[in-house]
Amino acid sequence: MDRFIWLLALLPLGLPVGALVIDRILGLPAPRLFRYLGPPAVFLYLVVITYALITAHPLLELIGWGLLGGLFGTAALDAVRLLGVRLNAFPMDMPVMFGVISLGLAPRLQQNMLATTVGWVAALPLEGRRAMLAQRLPAIARLPESQRVAVLRGMRKGLSLLPHEQRTEVLTTQMDLMAELPAGLRKNLMTAMDLATQTNGAGPYGQPRGLPRLPMAVFREFVRQAYPRTLQEAGIPHRRIAWRGYLWHFLIGATFGITYTLLFGAGSWALAFGWGIFVWLGMMVLMPPMMPMVRFPWWFPGVPFLAHLAMAIPIGFFARFVGPAAAGVSLVGLIR
Repeated sequence: MDRFIWLLALLPLGLPVGALVIDRILGLPAPRLFRYLGPPAVFLYLVVITYALITAHPLLELIGWGLLGGLFGTAALDAVRLLGVRLNAFPMDMPVMFGVISLGLAPRLQQNMLATTVGWVAALPLEGRRAMLAQRLPAIARLPESQRVAVLRGMRKGLSLLPHEQRTEVLTTQMDLMAELPAGLRKNLMTAMDLATQTNGAGPYGQPRGLPRLPMAVFREFVRQAYPRTLQEAGIPHRRIAWRGYLWHFLIGATFGITYTLLFGAGSWALAFGWGIFVWLGMMVLMPPMMPMVRFPWWFPGVPFLAHLAMAIPIGFFARFVGPAAAGVSLVGLIR
């Protein structure tokens, strides 16, 4: 029975971070995942906690100390992470992106990012503009049609925001380069351009993959321009985005803390820091496919590494209060 109740306590913990990863990599909207999987996950956890309370099961102690460790660990992580945000060491304040995703605004932000890219290209000298479009147009032409149309719709929006002279210059450069493309790629672009003028909205939910990546510093500047425009268009205040995003952020942190105590019980400082490094490695592996528009600099992993070491300290500290009986129903205890 201990193994069964342990498994019931562990399985729902994958939903908060799993929904984020699935949303960004597979293009399945996280709000929909939470809508369908959230209630069963909450119900399952209430069943586990109720059973543990009624039977005085020591598993409840693992959940309680893990929860405290995860919440305080997230606060410690943020002390380092937010300093990194102020020092421009991240593409953006990631919990704010979580809030954007939670309200289904990610496609709209993505469209505004593409529109901002057009303004950036338009401001370049002719040779720079030709070089950028020469890279991007063939890549756009190779996208699946729905993504191709969505990208060109975002570019069309960007063109509409330009002064007439700049818009003419960009269109002239674009048409000249399209004339040099192979017939198949040129046809893909022309068809998508027609469709982009006939349909509204931000297109499919998933992100386009295969476009040239933007340097992180450039991406960050684009976010600063595109994010306020997205909120204005949606009629949503920043505070609503922020509280939803940070709630999701702390929920993920709580699951990491509970998972640690379910796995290791009281653990040790070596295990706690190893857990922080493990979570950091997962972030480093997943960030590029989750943010396919960004080219991360070589030094990017440094600040997240320090932040996750800071997270490990409260997790390891609160886990030390786990008693022998509770440690016995952790994974380490169950397999001994």
